[in-house]
Amino acid sequence: MTCTPDSAARATFPNCVPVLSDGWVLLRAHTADDAPGIVEQCTDPDSIAWTTVPVPYGLADARTWLAQIARDWESDSAPRLWAITSAADPDTFLGSIDVRPRGAGIAEIGFGLHPSGRGRHLMSGAVRLVTRWWFDQGGVRMIWEANRGNFASWRVAHACGFTFHGILPHHLDHRGEPVDAYYGSVGRDDDLYHPVRPWYEAPVLEAEQVRLRPWRDADIAAVPESDSTPQHFVPPGSIPTRDTFEPWLLRRRERQMTGMVVDWCIAERAGDLAVGNVLLILDRHEPGAAELGYVLLEHARGRGLATTAARLATEFGLRSREDGGLALRRILAVTVGDNTGSSRVLETLGFTEWGRQEHATARVDDSFDDTIHWVRFRD
Repeated sequence: MTCTPDSAARATFPNCVPVLSDGWVLLRAHTADDAPGIVEQCTDPDSIAWTTVPVPYGLADARTWLAQIARDWESDSAPRLWAITSAADPDTFLGSIDVRPRGAGIAEIGFGLHPSGRGRHLMSGAVRLVTRWWFDQGGVRMIWEANRGNFASWRVAHACGFTFHGILPHHLDHRGEPVDAYYGSVGRDDDLYHPVRPWYEAPVLEAEQVRLRPWRDADIAAVPESDSTPQHFVPPGSIPTRDTFEPWLLRRRERQMTGMVVDWCIAERAGDLAVGNVLLILDRHEPGAAELGYVLLEHARGRGLATTAARLATEFGLRSREDGGLALRRILAVTVGDNTGSSRVLETLGFTEWGRQEHATARVDDSFDDTIHWVRFRD
């Protein structure tokens, strides 16, 4: 839809902007009264962190942007922007959403909420409304991009049926610096109401002296300052240090958001301090199968914490979905030949050794050790 002069047959801005609503969220044309709310949104720390709004940002900037929005609706190929409001209170500005045509039926979506609009399930509705509007105009695909680490943005796109295609290195310009970008899309015939893949949030599980919970940024204080690789082989990068914790944690959160793992921090219930990591790696090629992995920081070993943590994760994986679990059919595990401690953990949990590969695991000192394969089936 394009706005035209008064003498033309079609309506002028703002009347040419279609009002879109699902009964909960309502999208309308921006008005001059939205300027104060735009300033509040654009000076919010989260907006500054994840968008390229000018800093500082004032009322003059908001009014300039509002004028540009009106001009864009008067152009055939410019972005289309709506103000986000609640259907119950359409006069109160709660954010903005836009569609940016790229040609050939392809467009890119962009969105942001005012702080008072967050946590109200408005954005997923807004994304579905403008995406469906684009497809109704003849569009064939909607693109979504965000700075790497912007999990709030992906949570919205994920809920709206976007497929995550990957991470593009140095793809976006963020205030003069190249940053990696998440990239996803949804097609005209795709389901806008169901995620393509699950997003596995780590539930809090407790038993005895152990608590399994999601990792937190503040857990960096508990990790060692230098590498504490145990005498037995662990995959490189499995144990974080102060220098590697931030990218280590980012990768784990990304693997959860793309349906690859359920990843817990092992914490002692007394003090809730991080002492290790336990995870279930989901097998995409065999639904109902996963691999168990666990590692403890050096100071926490030898106290039975790994056994308790692995038991909690295993029971969660095998538990039925009705009881809040993953309903896995089998869980696999791998140990290195001389890691008798880890083998004892698995034996205690009812895992069975089903195979051994001689000299199949390369150790950190360039020697080789046997690889032992374990499995536990759901009863």
